[in-house]
Amino acid sequence: MSTQNSLMQLIKRNKKLFIIIGICLFLLEMEIFAVAILKSGNQSKIVVINEKNDIIYEADGKNLTDFNKYYFEKNFGPLDQYEVKLERRYEPFPFRAWFSAAFGIPVGIVLLVAFVFKAIANLFGESEKTDKSPTTKREVNEKETAIEGMLHRLSEINIFMVGAVAFVCILAYWVVPNFVTYIGEIGAQAILRFKWFFLIGGILLFGMFVWVIYLRYLLATKTIESKTEIEKQRIQLTFQAESESAKQLTWQSENENQEIIDEDTPIEAKIVSQ
Repeated sequence: MSTQNSLMQLIKRNKKLFIIIGICLFLLEMEIFAVAILKSGNQSKIVVINEKNDIIYEADGKNLTDFNKYYFEKNFGPLDQYEVKLERRYEPFPFRAWFSAAFGIPVGIVLLVAFVFKAIANLFGESEKTDKSPTTKREVNEKETAIEGMLHRLSEINIFMVGAVAFVCILAYWVVPNFVTYIGEIGAQAILRFKWFFLIGGILLFGMFVWVIYLRYLLATKTIESKTEIEKQRIQLTFQAESESAKQLTWQSENENQEIIDEDTPIEAKIVSQ
């Protein structure tokens, strides 16, 4: 509640200043919107072309002004030696540029003015110290509602940090798409201009990719063969061990049978046999 009261008191004390700021911001927004409207729709442009059909100069409007003629002839020579064309094209409404300017310019101006005033106040020692004791803070926290508490917490946030983040986001919303489009156009022009270089490079990269796949295929084949050979040797060793154990069991059973026969044979038969 104290935050709302202080804000309302600040507005009441500087009512004329806030009205002037609101009118200036409104006029600024209208000017930005008017510029965006003027830059959209059917646009006419004067284009000057040389003998190689390259555009060497262009200017907005249906005719070249005296300043444009003077500037062109000073840098490129007489205008009669070149071909002058009038181009017409439809430009869509620049929404991103308008949105970025409509929000970015006022935020930037407000941040700059606030920073200047705060720097002057700190320089001359006129900054207010609003230190509260723990008991006062506890009493305020007990009395304030949820909405008042949210407003109180928002008032403690550094407005310069919030404004800087908002300004950077708005600037990125305008710059990043234009930068990506510009890089794409330059890349397309470079590919068309040096198409043989990129074609040979693409073929080499494709060949290296195929070669790597072939090497991986050979490695996988060798790995499968080695695993198969190891499994084959393991099976052979297992079979040999089982056959040897079977022979050993047969020999042991024969010896046991022979011992049983010897035990069952009478002593006289053993003597006769000897």
